[in-house]
Amino acid sequence: MTLALSGKTVLVTRPREQAAELRALLEERGADVLVQPSIAILPPETWDDVDDALQNAERRGFDWILFSSSNGVRFFFERVAPERRARFFADARVSVAAVGPGTAAALNEFGVAVDLIPTKEFNAEGLVAALRDAETSLDGKRLLSVRASRGRDVLSKEAAKLGAVVREVAAYRSVDVETPDAEIAAALRSNRIDFGTVASSATAKALARLFGDALAQTRWVALSPLTADALRSVGVEPAAVAEEATLKSLVDAVVGASQQNLGQ
Repeated sequence: MTLALSGKTVLVTRPREQAAELRALLEERGADVLVQPSIAILPPETWDDVDDALQNAERRGFDWILFSSSNGVRFFFERVAPERRARFFADARVSVAAVGPGTAAALNEFGVAVDLIPTKEFNAEGLVAALRDAETSLDGKRLLSVRASRGRDVLSKEAAKLGAVVREVAAYRSVDVETPDAEIAAALRSNRIDFGTVASSATAKALARLFGDALAQTRWVALSPLTADALRSVGVEPAAVAEEATLKSLVDAVVGASQQNLGQ
């Protein structure tokens, strides 16, 4: 593997507890990595809704449980006793779907086999399409969507259009970081950061509130077309967009943007 990002400074904006993997991948390519979370991930204000959904699942009240992020997996399983985690879905006789490989890997860490992962788009639209292909019909199918407190409701709306009965449960809260690290803010304003990575629409919007016009002082690389659109909505044209919504592809996109910049 070549050190294609040697001499480049890249800003990772994921929540702090999720930054390590992306940081390591960038450092493998030679980058100097800074971490400035733009959002923080917190438990829900009350666990009542999650606990009620878990009880319904135990009573075999769902045909599918859909996970839209690794955060959702982690917080959901905080409410399941460790000795029951590997058996929970089998006992509930429910199938498990993950929005993408990262979410599936998080489920695997808890000993859960994933029944369905989209093969094309790792987003809500892709997950609904995968469900539609996996089932003869979604009419009357009972779905539990495990999600954040904010974000798009495309998954529920599109599944409902196909006749599914969808319950949403917010397993965690996504809140904006209000104050940036002073040294990172200064580095961004003085054009000392070559690239920034953006892995979600919520992150893009939070970055605009955190840094304002200083966002224009670096080149931003988006995880997906949806994230790229969120950047555009705050006045930033992304330098590159990952070919698929994985961290490896995001790093490849940063490398590609760096090489393109050298060729100009």
